Amino acid sequence: MDEKGFVFLNSLLELTILMIFLPIVVLFFGFMVSFSKESHAKQMEWQLFSVELQSYLAGSDSIEIIDNGVGIRTIQQSQEFDIELYDHSVRKQKFRQGHEIMLTGIKNCRFGMTGPKLTIRAEFSNGAIEEAEYVVTPP
Repeated sequence: MDEKGFVFLNSLLELTILMIFLPIVVLFFGFMVSFSKESHAKQMEWQLFSVELQSYLAGSDSIEIIDNGVGIRTIQQSQEFDIELYDHSVRKQKFRQGHEIMLTGIKNCRFGMTGPKLTIRAEFSNGAIEEAEYVVTPP
């Protein structure tokens, strides 16, 4: 029995399937490259810091800028928290004692309050700049 035609048709079918799925593979790798750029370690750390800070702001009875814009003080249910630039990091203190590092590798960090809007601008040691804005409503 002669199978030369069958092998040729089989190869054409496999080539067609490969040509259909190859662009999908290229799109997948393009997506993964852009995802890995977006998930840079410092950017992820900034996002975690932003979410944690938002939890302190949401439950605050009062918020004030301290140390000429280098930090903020929040009061939650009679507990006082300072979140401020310290050395090359942003730290959190409870009742001005001890400290818990919230963000590292910071060159400069400024907090500002305009009406109900709190703005934060942080410059990392590698030159990257991140900004965040929060609307603070009274309790």
